Amino acid sequence: MNPRIASLLVGLLIHGSTMCLTRTEADSLVSEAQRHYIAADHQAALENYILVEETFDSPALQLGIGNCWFKLGDVPRAILHYERGLRLAPGDADLRANLDLANTQVKDRIPGDPDNALSRTWAALRGGADPDQWARRSLWLSAILFSLLALARIVNGRMVRRSAYAAAGICAILLLVSTGFAYTRHRELQTHGAAIILAPKVDVRAEPREGSKVLFILHKGTKVEVRDTTQGWSEVRIANGAIGWMPPRTLERI
Repeated sequence: MNPRIASLLVGLLIHGSTMCLTRTEADSLVSEAQRHYIAADHQAALENYILVEETFDSPALQLGIGNCWFKLGDVPRAILHYERGLRLAPGDADLRANLDLANTQVKDRIPGDPDNALSRTWAALRGGADPDQWARRSLWLSAILFSLLALARIVNGRMVRRSAYAAAGICAILLLVSTGFAYTRHRELQTHGAAIILAPKVDVRAEPREGSKVLFILHKGTKVEVRDTTQGWSEVRIANGAIGWMPPRTLERI
């Protein structure tokens, strides 16, 4: 790792452990970070962004952090933060475009499930624009459903009552769908199964110990799925289905 980047991380860790920001302070730091970024002082911008990340998180914040790492030449960490942003907002076009650009600099090209327009559209629909989008929709649909049921009970007109019950039925179906998406999003955000390799080169082995057979080699920036951990070793699976063990401190969870 670049010595300047290493010292930056150590400093942020020490400072960030004692700092808890208010929303106003966070907004001020983000504005300052944006000014530094425009002035091409990417390290100063990164310091401000990461201080904010200690207390708050958002797709835009992860985009800013990823852009700073990319400008500083640390593509794996840029990919890590773009991926974190996409966990929060799978439909974010800027995060997706910047991730695609960063991935062109990753050495490993692993065949697997195609990342086509249809799968991206489905991910954007299922994930929404922010983590709480489907939960909010579920709350609104619940309110509308109970309002329609109440209306159907108090009105006298037969046609109005039937229309209210029909609308309530449609609303109930939409509520079930919305609640399902909200539950799925909650589970996704609670699960940190994916990770990005940060080490320049990793021998993926057949067993979680040094000296065991090397199955394949991966390089920095590659995305893997973490299946299990033991004594610091991580059992990972890559896009083509291959499975093996990676040594400690070679990856970071998304």
